[in-house]
Amino acid sequence: MTFEEWQKDWAAYQRRLDHNQHINETILDKLQRQEARYPLRRLWALRWLEVKIWLLLLAGLWYCTAAFQAWSAPQLSAIVLALFATAGIIGSTGQLILLARLDYKKPILELQADIRQLRAHQLLFSRLLISSVPFYMAHIFFWFRLLLGIDLYQVADPLWLNAQIGFSALLLPATAWLVRELGKTNPRFAWVGQLRAHLLGKEARQALSELEDIRRFSN
Repeated sequence: MTFEEWQKDWAAYQRRLDHNQHINETILDKLQRQEARYPLRRLWALRWLEVKIWLLLLAGLWYCTAAFQAWSAPQLSAIVLALFATAGIIGSTGQLILLARLDYKKPILELQADIRQLRAHQLLFSRLLISSVPFYMAHIFFWFRLLLGIDLYQVADPLWLNAQIGFSALLLPATAWLVRELGKTNPRFAWVGQLRAHLLGKEARQALSELEDIRRFSN
């Protein structure tokens, strides 16, 4: 074998080696992207379940709104709860839309940005639901009427009612503060940071971690 023939054989071998390496890297990349996709599939199923539950709650609340005495505390409570249930449907549906738009063939950095947008939407949705805490009396009035047939507002001690109204009023600034703190990337208090991390969701966090491993491996 001449030197030129050896060079040609070596070049052909190198091309085959590069081709096989590219195939292996492509397969590995697809497998790793699938690993990142698994947690988001769980999130998809969870959001679908949430939408169904919210829809059932909303249907029941509007039925009770029509059935309860007009302008009574239970009816007004049902309306308030229906508004928050509607917000829940919008939030969960928005999550499904963002999940459906994820393109796992995108470059890693772009896909990570899309997942971070998904997490930001989840946090916004959670903050909205937390803002309903000062309206806890709506739950009490509604469920007393639905389960026991009692209009608690009509039979309760006025002192107790005034105390609950006062407590709800105190909850307004406290809840507003918490909602504002949760919107910060680095909250001042550790427990708020832990709550924020929980609300952002572990599924999306796991997906981001898997994608970050792929990015580091690729570099």
